[in-house]
Amino acid sequence: MQTDLLDRLLVTLAVRVRSFSVCRIQQGWRLDFSPFDAITIHYVLRGSGSLQVGDGPWQSFSPHSIIIIPSRQRHMLGEADDFLGEARAEDHCALHADGLVRFTAGDGSPDTLLVCGQIADTHTGALGLFELFQGPIVEDFAANAILQGSFELMLAEVAAPGVGTQAMTEVLMKQCLILLLRQHLTAETISSPLMTAFREPKLAPAVIAILETPGAAFTVESLATLSGMSRAAFAERFSDVFHQGPMEFVQQVRLRIAARLLGGTDLPVKVIATTIGYASRSAFSRAFEAMYAVAPSNYRRFGGQEEAEPEPVDQSNPA
Repeated sequence: MQTDLLDRLLVTLAVRVRSFSVCRIQQGWRLDFSPFDAITIHYVLRGSGSLQVGDGPWQSFSPHSIIIIPSRQRHMLGEADDFLGEARAEDHCALHADGLVRFTAGDGSPDTLLVCGQIADTHTGALGLFELFQGPIVEDFAANAILQGSFELMLAEVAAPGVGTQAMTEVLMKQCLILLLRQHLTAETISSPLMTAFREPKLAPAVIAILETPGAAFTVESLATLSGMSRAAFAERFSDVFHQGPMEFVQQVRLRIAARLLGGTDLPVKVIATTIGYASRSAFSRAFEAMYAVAPSNYRRFGGQEEAEPEPVDQSNPA
């Protein structure tokens, strides 16, 4: 995939990594994490050890590794064999600084030191991108000169925390995550609905057009023409890959961008509506509220400062 297209995709998805903890593991110990309702990312600042997710095999990690744990999966970090002890993270938790908590195993010696963050597990909201995180990922970036600087800055922040430590670590975490995504999303071994679409010569032009010009007056027919397919064949193949129709996907992309504009700018709602392809403010407001159960103006007033979209309503289980 072209780098500029991937960058555009990541902007559309509004990926947000929230830093929440520092982990200090004494040599010979394990730190046991209960399942989280979010994708967990560990950045190894110092030391080495092993990871086990559920009852799966142990995987080794080293300094300057990034570890990604799928949501709702228990995992352990530390010594794989002949361990001295095991600590449950929630039982050994204390305030670190600036909104971060500290988990410790053993006497708290930072023989292995990690800073940890989370990504909200909204697969549908991420247009299928994070469906690739169905298994753990351990990626060693020790040879990456760019990321070495980021890891060193995170280590300095954790060692001497102060005002702004949490914000600084989140910025550095996101930089590392984007480079990891670039590496994995351009690999032929990764599979997700979006990646499947990008690699299919016929679907790719339509998906790229939607991401690059979401405000265009798309129809199923126009998208099928871009893909060189009949309307019926295009709609069927698109639904097979994305588990939704082409125009539902268009609307999802538009509303994600709208949520970002509502939260990050003072543009009038009417201007946002027109920019992303809606004929009127009322039509946009109905679509936004149907998707997220909140009016655009209320989202801006009460929730728009977050770098994320509101949670979609489960259309299959109406209240």
